[in-house]
Amino acid sequence: MRYIRLEKDNDGIVEFIFDQPGKSVNTMGAEYDEAMRAAVAKVQDMVAAGNITGIYVRSGKPGQFFAGGDIKEMLEMDINPPVAEKTRMYEGIMATKAPLRILETLGVPVAVGINGPALGGGFEIALACHYRVAIEGVQMGLPEAMIGLMPGAGGVVRMTYLLGMQEAIGLISQGRRLKAQQALKKGLVHQLAKDEADMHAKSKAWIKAQSETEEKAAQPWDKEGYTIPGGGPDDPQNQGLTFFGPANVMVQTKNLMPAQNAIFACVVDAARVDFDTAQKIEGRYFLSLLLDQTARNMMTAFFVQMEALNRGASRPSAPEKFVCRKLGILGAGQMGAGIAALAAQKGIDVVLKDINEEAAEKGAYYAQAFYDKGISKGKLTEAQKADYLARIAPTADYQLLADCDLVIEAVFEDRSVKALVTREAEAVLAKHAVFASNTSALPISELAEASSRASNFIGMHFFSPAEKMPLVEIIRGQHTSDDTLAKAFDLAQQLGKTPIVVNDAPGFFTTRVISQTISQGAEMLEEGVNPVLIESAARDNGSPVGPLAAIDEISQETAYKNGQQAKADALAQGNTWQDNAASRILDKMVNEYGRRGKVHGGGYYDYPEGGKKRIWPGLKEAFAPQGYRDIPYADIRDRLLFSQCLEAVRAMQDGVVTSVADGNIGSIMGIGFPAQTGGVFQAINAYGAPAFVERARELASRYGEVFAPPELLLDYAQSGKKFL
Repeated sequence: MRYIRLEKDNDGIVEFIFDQPGKSVNTMGAEYDEAMRAAVAKVQDMVAAGNITGIYVRSGKPGQFFAGGDIKEMLEMDINPPVAEKTRMYEGIMATKAPLRILETLGVPVAVGINGPALGGGFEIALACHYRVAIEGVQMGLPEAMIGLMPGAGGVVRMTYLLGMQEAIGLISQGRRLKAQQALKKGLVHQLAKDEADMHAKSKAWIKAQSETEEKAAQPWDKEGYTIPGGGPDDPQNQGLTFFGPANVMVQTKNLMPAQNAIFACVVDAARVDFDTAQKIEGRYFLSLLLDQTARNMMTAFFVQMEALNRGASRPSAPEKFVCRKLGILGAGQMGAGIAALAAQKGIDVVLKDINEEAAEKGAYYAQAFYDKGISKGKLTEAQKADYLARIAPTADYQLLADCDLVIEAVFEDRSVKALVTREAEAVLAKHAVFASNTSALPISELAEASSRASNFIGMHFFSPAEKMPLVEIIRGQHTSDDTLAKAFDLAQQLGKTPIVVNDAPGFFTTRVISQTISQGAEMLEEGVNPVLIESAARDNGSPVGPLAAIDEISQETAYKNGQQAKADALAQGNTWQDNAASRILDKMVNEYGRRGKVHGGGYYDYPEGGKKRIWPGLKEAFAPQGYRDIPYADIRDRLLFSQCLEAVRAMQDGVVTSVADGNIGSIMGIGFPAQTGGVFQAINAYGAPAFVERARELASRYGEVFAPPELLLDYAQSGKKFL
């Protein structure tokens, strides 16, 4: 039993120690199953012999309790198994549950010490123990829903029986992670500890106290007279939840997330029956998700690929880890101020530079408002706010940048302005300092022409609002060095962001991809398609907003100016400018109708004060005076989705993006590509490359060559390859 050690102390307490060989964290897979069955059987014999006081479950890994299920093992399972294999899989799920059920019904006290993150399967183990002691600050919870799954080792049932239906549904379906203090308040943890020694002492003290009583140790649901907190599904106070809950879940998830549907149904079903029957119900729901394509997509993107990115798969390996101690930011507008607020919160000293002191101070006020919001939500204290603000130095003086490790330029999307601040900043910066331009589309290699040290120049595309959005797109210019790339990558992680790395090209990756769905929205509007259907199709695909609403947020005026700049750039370079529906629509909206975007009073939508936004009625007269054109709704949905996937493949074919993980995570976290697909490349894998090509050709025959499959996709379809 190398995975699990059993060590009996002088008080007769058996320490049940998880310590998976060769792993930094313990995981619940085949190795765990074998070890758990053997260890629990041995403990059963010890209890039968009557020579143990109780059991203390803990981890042998410092600062790490248990990570959860082995996702890679799950992804290797056949998604369409024959009936006999499906039966075997279900039996395997129930076999994983069995030792935990035995453990909690042995009749001796079982305590668990949670010394580090207890997520998913790890927290399910903890819930099977009678008494839970956690070190202050550790995280715990059942986050499986965030990767398209649900707990499968008794977590849904035990959480329901412990907290009641309503609380269990909320925590599990949202995949909430709780700090130990929060878990204590909810009754998921019984006691907090300061460190591992304190945790061991408190856990064992409870076991000894329980062993001295005459009552056998048992879970609440195994005691006579137990009822579920808050009542069952048929109790009057739960009628609203039972009747309207499924519809509410479907509305919230657009019926695109099977996990949330399964979790709701499982909680309600589990509350109707006895504990052991509920375990069987949970096993069936879990298996249904394990064999669902959505779960496969989300496990691939949000576990396997995200884990690879967080480990630095796209970072040059040679440079040493970089820690930014002082960060310069040029431009104290919303973007620069947002980056400054976040950096100060992460312990980085910030010089926030703008054209004058007043403008710089406005950026500091933006940061202050952000911290005040955190205080109102109980996430920050006044003392923390004061500490963070003290780290931000608003100024109009370039000299204060002299000792900055890295400078982020966040001024207007104007080449001449960016060139000016680049030269002026580099005049005072140390030779080793990195200069990063925050831009969504301007080619980094061209911007670097204003730099006297292009090897230190890089693009860092933050998404708005920078203090909240989780992604940073790092753009490597033609002369960017590995050391510079590594520093930008490390800073992004230091700020708590997920970085993706792409090569320089117009629009980079994220802007290039999202522009396709924006263009399709404009084309369909120009074709006379009802704008309500365009926006609804995007939401039905799983996008957070439609292409028209997205432009309203950016503002038609900004998008129009960007288009004019792109046109001027193309003509200056001797290229032919190809007019398109998006530019024509924007020209008409801005210059003919004065509809310049949300911040200017309205664009494609009206924004009545105190009311919900609604499509501007003038759109019909402007673009469909003869009545709306009728095209298949499936075509509207696919035009919005396929256009992005096809452009992503072209970007890979062009060498702009070289990593499937960067493309998938970047598309979801940066531009709101539907999460249930697993990203632009995984969406093609799930659809099947041959079928995707066939559908793309069908769309191309109806709506233009933009849907023609690129050569790389044709190669994958013919060879049977997947984007991995």
